[in-house]
Amino acid sequence: MKLNSKNIAILNIKNKMGRSIALISLTAVLAFFLFISSFLVYSLSNGMKSLSDRMGADIILVPKGSDTKITSAILTGEPSSFFFSKDFIKRASKVEGVLSVTPQLYLATLSAGCCSFPVQIIGFDYESDFIIKPWLENQIKDELQSGEVVVGNNIIGEEDAHVQFFNQSFKIKGRLGKTGMGFDNTAFLTIDEAVRLAKEHDEILMLPSIDYDEMISSIMIKVKDGYDPKDVQNNLRREFTGEDASPMLAKSMISGVGESTKNLSKYIYILIALIWILVFIVLYLVYSITIKERKREFATLRILGANKKTLRNIIFQEIIILNGAGAILGSIIALIISILFGTAFSQSFKMPFLAPSAKSLIIIFILTTLVASLMGPLSALYSIRKMDKEELALLLKEND
Repeated sequence: MKLNSKNIAILNIKNKMGRSIALISLTAVLAFFLFISSFLVYSLSNGMKSLSDRMGADIILVPKGSDTKITSAILTGEPSSFFFSKDFIKRASKVEGVLSVTPQLYLATLSAGCCSFPVQIIGFDYESDFIIKPWLENQIKDELQSGEVVVGNNIIGEEDAHVQFFNQSFKIKGRLGKTGMGFDNTAFLTIDEAVRLAKEHDEILMLPSIDYDEMISSIMIKVKDGYDPKDVQNNLRREFTGEDASPMLAKSMISGVGESTKNLSKYIYILIALIWILVFIVLYLVYSITIKERKREFATLRILGANKKTLRNIIFQEIIILNGAGAILGSIIALIISILFGTAFSQSFKMPFLAPSAKSLIIIFILTTLVASLMGPLSALYSIRKMDKEELALLLKEND
């Protein structure tokens, strides 16, 4: 083996395996947390963008006390059922500032023939809808018919396959792309089919009969141009004073979640900074002690003809190899965990969460590896410069 700087560095690493493994592990931890934190922040940001793009309504009219239910259903897919009178549709459409309205019917399933988790069923009025129909334009060419359903991305089943809800079989007409929202765990069908399922639900569970033909769960409202949604919200409040109807601003739902996302991202950034500072200090101390302890080794190399540049190259080669290995190892582990447990992350945060695309994950992987690899050389710069100013051969002579 030719004894150049790189080969000497490799031999040094092999001869000190305990120290080498410790340094690789330390860098791997840094890379792991850097990748995971970047993945989380990116996914939360994607989820917020998806929520903003898909809301479609300015105001949502729901039964009093159902604000949190519809918020959970939209954001996280937590199934809920809530109802109020269909009569509110005509009255809401006549309120000043209202451009268009469309009803929806929410029905929760405890289990389904497709999935191991509860599914939210949303029935929508195909004629008046301006929320869901635009999403379906690239999925289905014809209108949804009786016995057909469009499913969210997390619901199992290929197109044209059948899925069961309340012992009723439905043909999967199409599948929505990943949204990072509750719609990923939602099945969409016509409001008439949702009414039929609600009746079937009560019959199966032997519940008291409700006139579902006259019930809806929410009214999605679009405001006319030139009107402030807050003013229209107040108009709706006056119209339905003392009645079982409560208007909520869709924007306030988004801004509330956005604020939570910002706060969470802020804590993640603080955690990243603390980890960086801690790792930098630890690496600085480790390399300072290591270089100081190896003065005799370096002095011997100087006596054998190695110049200061050669010594610097040996040290930097060691650090680059160790930190590069640790950065790659930590990033690979984080990448695997992100792919395998992305859904678990989404469910734990209880807010819109849309994982990055494969291309974005590769970019995060490359950047994380590069940044973590640079941490070692940066933390060792001072110790190397200090060593560079000393004449190690003379120090060896003095020690002798």
